[in-house]
Amino acid sequence: MPIPFPVLPDAEMSALAARLVDRRDEWLTRVLKEHPASLLDGMPASLLLSALRGIQADEGSVWLTPDGGRTLTPCWNNGPQAASFVGSFQMAAQEGLTGLAFTSGFASSESEVCFNQMQNRALDDSLGVFTWAMLAVPLRLSGQTCGVITAVRLIQRADLPRLQRMPSSRADFPPGFEPPPSFSVEDLAAMETTAGVLGRLIDHRLHCWLMRIEE
Repeated sequence: MPIPFPVLPDAEMSALAARLVDRRDEWLTRVLKEHPASLLDGMPASLLLSALRGIQADEGSVWLTPDGGRTLTPCWNNGPQAASFVGSFQMAAQEGLTGLAFTSGFASSESEVCFNQMQNRALDDSLGVFTWAMLAVPLRLSGQTCGVITAVRLIQRADLPRLQRMPSSRADFPPGFEPPPSFSVEDLAAMETTAGVLGRLIDHRLHCWLMRIEE
């Protein structure tokens, strides 16, 4: 938002602007490598929980890159099995629908994800779920894409005990089984707004750390 009144640049502060940007980027690189979950504690996590409830997602994750864009790691998740993979699971940043959002910089809404050959199924396999619907929204910090927010609606494999193989179409589900609904255009827009606000909150946190002031 522009300044709401005429003003001349502050020469003293302008001279420090470039140094501030450089130092902020250094701090961001370090925290992504060493303590990425600390970016999401408190208010950022509360914002995400509220947004995920609003779109009726089963759960959501924040994926961040600790190595400059080679891999993505889930650093936050609100699902019941979060402890089993948050901070430990990794995938190449170019893989799957999450990787596509990261590398392209574009948000997407996908339905029938478990049928999609682009999906990286390693996490689903380890958690015993099928991802049915998914939102993937790039997360930008300090002006650069540093990760992805995902929201999902899931099918529990335990609910389909007679399913013998990975389903390739709806016809593979048992008669009468109804998968979850897809996400709407409004749901995607809500998560894009959430990603924008989350990025600003994290940028503010980085500035506070850098200047040794309270948030």
